[in-house]
Amino acid sequence: MPSDVRFSEVRKLLESHGWICGRIRGSHHIFTKDGETPISIPVHRQKVKYIYVRELKKKLEEDGQAGT
Repeated sequence: MPSDVRFSEVRKLLESHGWICGRIRGSHHIFTKDGETPISIPVHRQKVKYIYVRELKKKLEEDGQAGT
């Protein structure tokens, strides 16, 4: 199973596609983009579980935004 991903990498991926970290509630970082449903990313010890990264990449691909 793939390991957890550093939050800084996830943040860079989202920001490169126009998402902004609008707020943080507890361990959840909420990213927003005009015209899109907000994305909530749970972060623990500066890591994001791989399952969330996989779902995020899937969403970006569906939106035609996936790059790397």
